[in-house]
Amino acid sequence: MTKQKLDTGTVKMRPLQRFMRLAVDADPDAEVPVGIVDEATRTTTFSFSSEAEVDTWYGTEVLSHTPGSADLQRINSGGPLLFNHNLDDILGVVEKAWIGADKRGYCTVRFGKDERGDWAMKQVQDRILQSVSFMYRINVYETDNNTDVYTATDWDVYEISLVTVPADTSIGVGRSGKGDELDVEVRRPQASSTTTTPAVADNEEGTEMFKAKKRLMNAVIETAVGGSAATPAAAQVDPAVIEAARTAEIEAMCKHHKIADETRNLLITLKQPIEACRGIVLNEVLARNKGKASLGGDNNPDLTEKEKAKYSMLRAINAAMRQREGVTDAWKEAGFEREVSMDIAKRSGKQTAGIFMPTNVAFAARAADYSFGTGAGLSPTSGGSSLVATDLLAGSFIELLRNKTRCLQLGAQILSGLVGNVDIPRQKAAGSTYWVGEGQTLNQTGASFDKVSLSQKHIGALSIITRNMLMQSTPDVEMLARADLLAQIALGIDAAVLYGTGTAGQPLGVSNQAGVNSIVCGPNGALITIDNLIDMETAVALANADSETMAYLTNAAVVGTLKKIKSGTGQYLWTNSPLGQRTGTPGEINGYLVARTNQARRGLTKGTGTNLSEIYFGDWSQVIIGEWGVIEILPNPYAAGSYEQGAVELRVMQSLDIGVRHPQAFSVCSDAQTQ
Repeated sequence: MTKQKLDTGTVKMRPLQRFMRLAVDADPDAEVPVGIVDEATRTTTFSFSSEAEVDTWYGTEVLSHTPGSADLQRINSGGPLLFNHNLDDILGVVEKAWIGADKRGYCTVRFGKDERGDWAMKQVQDRILQSVSFMYRINVYETDNNTDVYTATDWDVYEISLVTVPADTSIGVGRSGKGDELDVEVRRPQASSTTTTPAVADNEEGTEMFKAKKRLMNAVIETAVGGSAATPAAAQVDPAVIEAARTAEIEAMCKHHKIADETRNLLITLKQPIEACRGIVLNEVLARNKGKASLGGDNNPDLTEKEKAKYSMLRAINAAMRQREGVTDAWKEAGFEREVSMDIAKRSGKQTAGIFMPTNVAFAARAADYSFGTGAGLSPTSGGSSLVATDLLAGSFIELLRNKTRCLQLGAQILSGLVGNVDIPRQKAAGSTYWVGEGQTLNQTGASFDKVSLSQKHIGALSIITRNMLMQSTPDVEMLARADLLAQIALGIDAAVLYGTGTAGQPLGVSNQAGVNSIVCGPNGALITIDNLIDMETAVALANADSETMAYLTNAAVVGTLKKIKSGTGQYLWTNSPLGQRTGTPGEINGYLVARTNQARRGLTKGTGTNLSEIYFGDWSQVIIGEWGVIEILPNPYAAGSYEQGAVELRVMQSLDIGVRHPQAFSVCSDAQTQ
């Protein structure tokens, strides 16, 4: 076959295809067992790519599998498993794709529960379908002047297929795949040089790729909701590279969340920065899912239900603690938990001296009976009282965390699985209308916009656990330990929603938002009255921010005072809610629900007034809590006070941020006296 070398610079190519065998038996060279179908989960794992050389019409192609070369974001955003590359014949979904240490591309796919999915799973089980192909595009080739070897150092995956007859890539790149021709950059060294550009890891600080990504993250691109020109640093990055990455993420995100083609095309053509695009997509998903949305950036490993039940936080903490103490085989009994932590670290790009805990482990617990001694010591066999574990809500780590926060109970919206920063567009003012006479010119009156920006902030809590408890292996003790950590983080989130300062790493809470309605009881504070409550409600309504989900939130002292308010005829204005007593919403006043939590501060001062309390009122669905889903636990057996008692101090960290769509939807009173 005659070779036709590609010119240096930019050339046009269509997406390409490559073929591999689906190993149904254990492959001794594979990093993981491949080709074996798990009927319970309807999944199978196999290798779909390697650095094998492929002969083409222009030379020999090699797909580099060094860190940073393969962009798997598109395929990891719900990429399809197809039959014979037919976009209309979907067999399942790609749950996870990664590059192994053996420089192979691996994926775990889940077969659909429809007729085609059942058929495909059976064909793989029976070794009828044994060929795998995937469609990919090249962004950058590195080559040498003296050879015809083209190494792809930047490439991404479109889809993965089970195929009957693999494509013949030797017949010509551009004819082996479908789709429009795309730009591919071909790089050669200077004629005087015989060296090739080394591949570098994209997460190694100081490398050129790391610097380029950092410049890209810091670039400020003008947006339709207002912005500024790009910084000089951004100019050092090829605009074509920026646009290709932006477009690819938009296409993958819109496809994963079933966003209309019209919306996707507008996001691309209007040059919206990716942060704003994430916000617009989240807006649509929030509206569709009634207050909960996810960008799908989950850092959790793909664990089966059996593996989730097997996972032990206490076992992992114990191993991490033993490692800090210098024990050589510290992880001997917690190999599975260590593997999970390392997988989360790889996905999130973070490192820890402790452990990363998955956020999707189960939290169901059964009652347990433990007998304790009557003295200072503990004896599992001596007589005494019984400890029966409180029934914990079934669900995940994050779900349990959410159920303990009052603001979320009132309707705050959850954005989970966030990736990078998110800018949610917000309309500040509506356009005006005019009456005009015949022949007169209509004034241009457009709406004005700004944005609610979410970026990672980190909340932490310290907890103490005894060594005896740490060594326990019962499920109920495990759940008790997890719940204790969760309760502390939950309180911190609730407090940040209400009065986070926006400084020193804190999110900006409701009471400190610019534009929130401030209701004053008196110059030095005053006893809260029904008139003050009416003023709080009226301020929200005058801003056109009233809704059906409005509610009060305040502390127990204020609730006690509200219950005593009477009408002119001596009737109490408070309406009890016996069911709400159990959920922290004990009743209503003036037609609105009242939530009770001592997170609402007491002991405030104003002028000569002391021991004042705060009251919140508004539409709690305007609160947005964004989660990036990384839970870090670091044990410290040498902490002062804990060490002497033979206990261990635990530090738990969670990444999140808080935003408020429209501060005018809230009224805050911070000088209420109570009886």
